[in-house]
Amino acid sequence: MDKNEFERLKAEEKAHLQKLRQLKQTHRDAQRTASTANALNAMRNPALEAETDEMTDRLMRDAAHAEARLDLALEGHAPVTGNADEVDRETLAKAEAENLVRQMKVQMGATDDPSAVDAAQASSEPSAPASAKTIGRTPPADDPPPVARGDKSIGRRPS
Repeated sequence: MDKNEFERLKAEEKAHLQKLRQLKQTHRDAQRTASTANALNAMRNPALEAETDEMTDRLMRDAAHAEARLDLALEGHAPVTGNADEVDRETLAKAEAENLVRQMKVQMGATDDPSAVDAAQASSEPSAPASAKTIGRTPPADDPPPVARGDKSIGRRPS
């Protein structure tokens, strides 16, 4: 065997091994693809898909209905209310809110008559003039009388 023949056999062997590696890689890729496809087919559940499609259709109908109601309301042709239960709940919620506000006003004003609280709030005037701006507490309305100089004592009790 001469050197040229050895080099030729060596090159053929390299080509054969490279082709073999490429075929093995192609086989692994095909197996991976088949495994993924099988996993996806195993996950399919016709009942679940049908239920999902039904829910999607229902949501689409509800969205279209709400959009149509909005368009009618914007145009001024919508009915006053949609559902009697919703109207009752809204009315009840408003009544409860008003009652709660009245109770809070009564508690804050320490009076039992809500109309007296409203009247007191309407007739109240600020205790300090607008020009007397302060930081923190407002000064008391009545200033205490000034103390005479001789009345002060240190450490003695008045007799």
